[in-house]
Amino acid sequence: MPTGRRIRRLAVPPLSIVGGLALWQLVISVFHPNKLAVVGPWEIAQDAGDLFGAGTLGADIRLSLVQLLSGLAIAVVAGTVVGLLLGANRWIAGAVGPWVTVLYTIPVIAVAPLVIVALGFGDTAKITIVVASGFFPIVISTQAGAAAVVEGGLRDVTRAFRANSLETLWYLTLPGTLPHILTGVRLAIGRSLIALVAADLFGSTSGLGYLIISGQQNLNTDDVYVGVVTLSVIGLVLTGLVGYFERRLTAARTARVGV
Repeated sequence: MPTGRRIRRLAVPPLSIVGGLALWQLVISVFHPNKLAVVGPWEIAQDAGDLFGAGTLGADIRLSLVQLLSGLAIAVVAGTVVGLLLGANRWIAGAVGPWVTVLYTIPVIAVAPLVIVALGFGDTAKITIVVASGFFPIVISTQAGAAAVVEGGLRDVTRAFRANSLETLWYLTLPGTLPHILTGVRLAIGRSLIALVAADLFGSTSGLGYLIISGQQNLNTDDVYVGVVTLSVIGLVLTGLVGYFERRLTAARTARVGV
């Protein structure tokens, strides 16, 4: 890619964010909305600085990151395995697929209290809720990718070379499904962030979800926005990392095809 085009591609997202924040602050300065409902980026930044200085925001971010990343890691591994099985075997897909669809539609907010009652108020319950939220998008996306690979003509090639099921899975199905897996991970990140906040609704005393909820209860709108913006930044960074890996994968495949 030419240098100028690469620079423009890298510059557009941060410029868009800066422009959006500037417009947000301008609207706040002109219309002066109720501060119990809307605050500007400057007030949010000031409150974030105060919370960091007090040592609370840093602790909340660390705790939420540990819970989020632990849950996502488990969801990625489990969701990929189950999705590959469903996509590679029609019998398993017929038996398990309806359960995946039904469980995927259950709202997290409905089952979060039950999970917390069963597992307690510690990290285990919150990680479990994150796993349950991130698991299904990865399964569904992986299943679609694996099914497309299995139904393609390349599987006949592996059979012609007498590849066994494990070799076919490792050298054909998994590489061919990887873009779908990454798409599922990107969807899982957003659902997992929502699940993390939902888990903090019930008996939590720390974390970014607790910061948002306590801010609502105490009519401290600045804290609510700090928590929401921080979660958004985490989601943006994680999604960007997945997108970067996806682009590198695409570039590597293109290079191999060119060779």
